[in-house]
Amino acid sequence: MNSAKTLYAILNVIIILILISIGLGIFYFAMILFGVKQDFIGIEEDALIYKTEAMLYRFTFLKLGVYVAFVVALWRLRKATKWLLKNDFYNTELISGMFNSGKLMVFSSIALWFIDEIGNMFYKRQVILGLSEKTLVYLLIIAMGLFLMLMSTVLRDTKAIKEENDLTI
Repeated sequence: MNSAKTLYAILNVIIILILISIGLGIFYFAMILFGVKQDFIGIEEDALIYKTEAMLYRFTFLKLGVYVAFVVALWRLRKATKWLLKNDFYNTELISGMFNSGKLMVFSSIALWFIDEIGNMFYKRQVILGLSEKTLVYLLIIAMGLFLMLMSTVLRDTKAIKEENDLTI
């Protein structure tokens, strides 16, 4: 169960880091909305790349929504890992938590990939052909989500087989 403890610790760290980065992003975005010049962060996002400043805000809010969905997916996976730590493999909450976490990971990765590509094509006028680092990360998260969904299906089937065997004894 050391791997489950390690997974639980890594998920905690990732969730904390993502929440801190989302919080800093919201703070930075709010300062831009209020017209406060932000030179100390060193982030340069040219609003002129997008056709209007409103498009920049729309893409930012869309990405923020996808990031929230990804944090929810990690949170559900963290809750499912608690059941793994208790060696309770046939728990309904574990099975549904893994399945829902996988669905949210697949959804958030595809949505963010789509948002990035639409933004690159129509507003930054860049078409990236081939596999970039971002594309590989999106594909990895999709694969992890599908694996979680597969594992939850396997656990659900083993739970049904166990219940059937318990009835026959």
